[in-house]
Amino acid sequence: MGEELKAIIKKIADMKKIEGTGFSDPTKAAEYFRDKEILLEEMAKALETVATDQTKQIVGLEATVKELRENIKTQAAYPKELTQKEFYYKLGRGIAAAYRGSSAVLAELGFSPNFGTDKWTNPKSIDWIVGKGWINKAASEPMGDMSTSDQFLIHPSFETELVSIAEKKSVMMSLVESTPMTTASVSIPVEEQVDVDLEWLSGYGAEIPEVEKPKVELVKLEALTLAGYVSYYDEFEEDSYVDLGKLFVKKFIGSYAREFDKQCLVANNAPFTGALATNRAVNVPIKGNSISDLSWEDFRDAVLKVPSEERKDCCWFLHETVLNQVMNLKDANGNPIVRRPMEKMPGVIDLYPYHECHVMPQFSDIEEDTPFAVFMNPQRINHRNRKGIELRRFDGTKDSLKFGIKALRFRKRDAFGLVIPKEHMVILKTKE
Repeated sequence: MGEELKAIIKKIADMKKIEGTGFSDPTKAAEYFRDKEILLEEMAKALETVATDQTKQIVGLEATVKELRENIKTQAAYPKELTQKEFYYKLGRGIAAAYRGSSAVLAELGFSPNFGTDKWTNPKSIDWIVGKGWINKAASEPMGDMSTSDQFLIHPSFETELVSIAEKKSVMMSLVESTPMTTASVSIPVEEQVDVDLEWLSGYGAEIPEVEKPKVELVKLEALTLAGYVSYYDEFEEDSYVDLGKLFVKKFIGSYAREFDKQCLVANNAPFTGALATNRAVNVPIKGNSISDLSWEDFRDAVLKVPSEERKDCCWFLHETVLNQVMNLKDANGNPIVRRPMEKMPGVIDLYPYHECHVMPQFSDIEEDTPFAVFMNPQRINHRNRKGIELRRFDGTKDSLKFGIKALRFRKRDAFGLVIPKEHMVILKTKE
């Protein structure tokens, strides 16, 4: 049997072993199944090139490939949904296997070893074979002794699920422009308007007139690595995989959602620059140097600093304690300006939506010459997700020896950038 045919048979066998990991959100399944579809497409094309003396076997293999492709289409359209408990169990089992170095369990769950520092290992380049261990697919060779390896990338579907859960805890994750990135850095053009320039043609086949444009400004987004630690005790790991997975999810989504909002809004070159610290905004001082001097007119006058075509997509971002001050503003008759006695809590300030953000400055911390609110289009914040969440065990610490406390480090790569023309957003601040 030819080597090409052997390779195809092995791939088909591997495909048959695939057990759907499951998704609690069916919309997150498309990317996972797309990779499988591409692999089957490659196998189908390879079968066409194999020698004709093996026709009978090839016909059978082609039928198998066709059946697998149909099954994957069905799974992609109707993906298996994991219950929350099932997700906690599988993630917890993977965390325990990463800590113990149980390669067979890690491979079963779709985890893979990571050797990179800045350049991480691509999970698609690694395979697990019983008796041989981890294999480099490109070289088809064992990767050597992996007994000391303690860094593992979690299954991509688990990463998708974790980020999806964190999105519910974050204010900004569902609002900003967020896409994957496959390189260490990417340059994004700063556009005055998001609309496409249209030209009417005089007739069929007429030349499209050239539109003169100024030189496009580019903002470079560079992916950096974020790290955090989850501590737990020996006894906790022995209790339940569900509890271990639940603990990690709770710690991860809480810290990641908070840090995501921070980098979008208030980070001052730490390591990215958020909306409140940018030099691209129009700084508008209120009429007084104390936050108590805040008036309704301060908000109304501020929005007019933003061009009208940009303003229609803008909203306010401020802390709930500052919002409370706004809600208590009254007119000449003593009625609340924003919330009338018969109305429910509104979602707008002077017709523009607002979002309460816990990372923004609190009322009691705002002194003179202090920025405290942002009016902008959140889609102008560009977030790039460089795929991969890495887990690493830590147990050789003093706390581990004395108290049985273990630490599990997680790392994730992201990039943030404010992609907005100058003076297309407003920062409201107290007077100097």
